Amino acid sequence: MPMRQSSSIRIVGVLACFLAGPIAGIACSNPTPTPSVGSGSGGSSGSGSGGSSGNASGGSSGNPDPTGSGGGGQSGSGPVDSGADTPSTRDAPVLPPGEGGPANWPQASGPAGTWRVDGANGPTSWSVAANKNILWHQPLPNEGQGGIAVWGDLLFLETFPAGVSKDSLDVVGHAIDRNTGMIKWSTPVLHGNGLAAPVAYQYSDATSWSPITDGQYVWFFNAAGVMGCWPVAGGNAVWQRDFPGQRGQYPFNRQHEPILYGNTIIILSELGMGDPAPKNVGWEYLHGVDKMTGKTLWVADDASTFYNTAIMGTLPDGTPAVLHGRNPGMHGAVETPTGLSMTSLAPGSEGKMRWQYAVPGGAATCTGGSATTPQLCTGGGGVGLYNMAWDNKYAYWFTVSPNEVMQVVDAATGKLAHSWSLYNPADVRFFDTAMQKYVLHAAVNIHTLADPTYGGAAMHVMPEWATNMVANGYHWFLTSTNNMRTGPPGHSGPAHAVGRVNVTTGKAEYLELPVGVSRSPNMPEQLIYGKSLKTTCQDSKGNDLPSDSRSYTDGWEIPAFFPTPIVLGNKIYFSVTLGITYVLDASAAVLDEKAILGYGDLGPLGQTFSLGGPSFAGGVLYHHSSKEIVAIRQ
Repeated sequence: MPMRQSSSIRIVGVLACFLAGPIAGIACSNPTPTPSVGSGSGGSSGSGSGGSSGNASGGSSGNPDPTGSGGGGQSGSGPVDSGADTPSTRDAPVLPPGEGGPANWPQASGPAGTWRVDGANGPTSWSVAANKNILWHQPLPNEGQGGIAVWGDLLFLETFPAGVSKDSLDVVGHAIDRNTGMIKWSTPVLHGNGLAAPVAYQYSDATSWSPITDGQYVWFFNAAGVMGCWPVAGGNAVWQRDFPGQRGQYPFNRQHEPILYGNTIIILSELGMGDPAPKNVGWEYLHGVDKMTGKTLWVADDASTFYNTAIMGTLPDGTPAVLHGRNPGMHGAVETPTGLSMTSLAPGSEGKMRWQYAVPGGAATCTGGSATTPQLCTGGGGVGLYNMAWDNKYAYWFTVSPNEVMQVVDAATGKLAHSWSLYNPADVRFFDTAMQKYVLHAAVNIHTLADPTYGGAAMHVMPEWATNMVANGYHWFLTSTNNMRTGPPGHSGPAHAVGRVNVTTGKAEYLELPVGVSRSPNMPEQLIYGKSLKTTCQDSKGNDLPSDSRSYTDGWEIPAFFPTPIVLGNKIYFSVTLGITYVLDASAAVLDEKAILGYGDLGPLGQTFSLGGPSFAGGVLYHHSSKEIVAIRQ
């Protein structure tokens, strides 16, 4: 087993100021930027200045090459100053919203840390392949799976170092000009510890933890066990620290996203040297890190599983809190008990458990149910491979086949309010490729509904991991397709679908989506339904990246860790491996084809790989593939 790295902190740059500043209230000036050409070496054991300049010329689109022929198709028409050089105060708000939504997007989960922004008006259609609604697109040094932090004139993103492929413990952070997409400065290599990450792995990799910025400083992360703080203008790191990376007996599933709350950055890992002693050795805990010193301030009472995505929010009484979960057994995870924890972020109570919901085990028991009334269920176990979606009224938990239940938990008390069946009854709309239209199967039992895409087999519902989000009174998710990780009956489905459950009434609806969107300049788009697709997985220079063959699939069947969806106003954005983003009307009264507002692509079908999510600021959507970073405006 690889050596486990303990936590350690290196304070660099203006040492005395940052040691005294947080204690004595001394304001610290930014170090003078000293960028250098060429990426730094070494990594976590030393300080670094600048990093590589990463200059890049404009990219080109190339020609679309949808993989596979045959199968169903359908033709269609187609400068903000960073502010004073003082640490931001606790809970300081981001800049006021600009035209078209927030002025900044400081972390993967957006300005409020909830993955949702009210009133934003994001784009509904764009295409790198057809050069539609693209402000600019620029090549990147390598693949990166994290989101893009946005503040002022800069974008922040992480990738593997240029030329790296197969497996790596190394990550590089980049500051990118928001107006041109050109890299302005890069960090030295951040070298992790523990299990090396498979590059472009469909279940996260070392680049999956997104940068965070407050407009004065930026924090870059290597999910394999290192993080650090830099002035946004570049220069020496303010501090850098290690934390325990992934143990060798587990797969590399680091799906947590760092969270910025006030002066604290919340990460998920085992605890190491310099941290408080853990309640249980080998368990992973959310813990708060002082953003200006890198020191651990608090540790959550309850543990979390390494593939669980915690989400911040506000309880009905106004208390800031974070919802997280765990389930023992899956991929060898050890944290118990199965279920949810609501942990306080209130000053003086950080890390304290507000409530714990231990999910009842065994088979679910469902009663009632008719063509118009959903079944009401209890029990069912569950897994923590999801986003811990919640709102100011409820928190949510999925169980898997043969239970297939969405449990609805009172956000204030942690008590089970009710549970709804995911499969019976449900309205399912498949796209009929012969008739070239959608066909409704109303109020059906999905267990007895034949799958028209994969051999007419029976189906069960397994929400695609990490694709769930709550918006407008519905719990939304994509569906794992033709997969037998769970069951019976049959395999997972409905194929390539978006699903939602009304959190109050339990009504379940599913709508098949095109698995492929093929575009090229001056040509009508082709929507490809009902088949499995493949893709290449390369960097901007055409180098092949993965060590795992599943990275060449469309991700629906394996099933991949697609990016967490974001909600902009009444639009919800689902991004998938093929570089396609589905834009849906989150306020739609009926989940039918009219709820599909449009599609975005990050490059030609079959030649594009992406597991990073979008960010939105100042009316522009920022996204990226393994080859390019893209600015989108409609």
